[in-house]
Amino acid sequence: MGRASVVEPVTKNKLELENSQLKSTNESSLRQGWLLLGIGLGVILTWGGTTFFSSPPTTQAEASVEIYATPQAITVSKVASSEIMRTLEASGTVTAFELVPVSARVTGLQVRTILAEEGQWVQAGQVIARLDDAVLQAQLLDKQAAVQKAQARLAELEAGTRTEELARAREAVRSTEAALIRAESDLALAQTRLERNRNLEAAGAIARDQLDELINEENNKRANLSQAQAQLKETQAQLAELEQGPRTEVILQAKAELAQAQAQLILVETQLQQTQVIAPVSGKIAERNARVGDLTATGTQLFQIIQGGRLQLELKVPETLIGSIQPGQTVKIQSNLTDGKNLLGTVREINPIIDEKSRQGSVEVDLPAEINLKPGMFLRAGIITETATVLSVPLNAVLPQSDGTGLVYVVKNDRVESQKVELGEILPSEKIEIKQGLELQQQVVTEGAAYLQEGDRVRVM
Repeated sequence: MGRASVVEPVTKNKLELENSQLKSTNESSLRQGWLLLGIGLGVILTWGGTTFFSSPPTTQAEASVEIYATPQAITVSKVASSEIMRTLEASGTVTAFELVPVSARVTGLQVRTILAEEGQWVQAGQVIARLDDAVLQAQLLDKQAAVQKAQARLAELEAGTRTEELARAREAVRSTEAALIRAESDLALAQTRLERNRNLEAAGAIARDQLDELINEENNKRANLSQAQAQLKETQAQLAELEQGPRTEVILQAKAELAQAQAQLILVETQLQQTQVIAPVSGKIAERNARVGDLTATGTQLFQIIQGGRLQLELKVPETLIGSIQPGQTVKIQSNLTDGKNLLGTVREINPIIDEKSRQGSVEVDLPAEINLKPGMFLRAGIITETATVLSVPLNAVLPQSDGTGLVYVVKNDRVESQKVELGEILPSEKIEIKQGLELQQQVVTEGAAYLQEGDRVRVM
């Protein structure tokens, strides 16, 4: 037990000594590590500052690092040729190619019925309004009766004298002859009695009043004789006329009377037809001025018709640009009525006169008939004056510059070169015209161009 107690303290102290030495050794090593780290950082900072301020040339080792740097991934597109249409922008007003006014052909009549409205299509000869015709209908009946009477008179004359008419005429002559004989007999008796009573009155056998009565009776008988003689001549003349038949001039007069009656009838019938307002041409009603109850007057327009519905666009073009326009050129027209689609028209005519105030010329453009345009509308249009083949690239290949030019990156031997280009018009399919700076089939960067620098290595995706 005692031996054991001696040995145990010695062992314990030895262990403590060893631990102390180990701890001292670790602390010394740690201090040396921090010292070395500080020295390393100082060297690095000194070398970095020297490199930054002195900018020494790239060493061969550094060049090797650059050569084997990872290339940037890009997408490219080739410079292509595109068809481009040069346009001349202008504006103008829609007008009717031919605007036909419609007026009443008779005046002083009321508008009774309207049969067409604005925007409605009508055909030539179609009734579009009616006027009051009551008075003319009454005149029509009167003129029809007059024609029938004249026709009957002419037919009678042309048929000649009938047998019964001749018999009646001969009987009239015989009757008037008998009446003449009686009148002659009565006059002879009255004359005899007058002479006898003249002698008696002279002898004083009768009064003067009685003689005067006989004188008056004799005068009456003489007058009756004269009347009978006249009637006999008249009946004899009528008989002779009937026996001879109608004269040529009488028939001609009857024909003239019939023609006059027929002309008056035609006049009334024409006036009745004119109470119907007729569309003179086929087309679309552009304006309706007629109102029920209005009185028609000379020169008053009831309707206006766009002949054939044909419209045109009158564009105003400065005199300095009108020389580039030719008949037959295509015109792109912008309208809100076509869901954003351009209408296509054709230059028909160029007015040879320039307005001296505005210094603009007028260009007439034919419009398609199926569109819902109206006269008076304002439209903008582009006249295609030239079609040319130009170079083009996608829009996203161009980096716009402040001076109005563009910058593109051209791929050559897996590296990019920046190229300044002159820009033209923006084309369909998100392309842009390149006026100068590129050649056909060159490869230009379309995606990733904003992150490139001159000479960067690239990899085409």
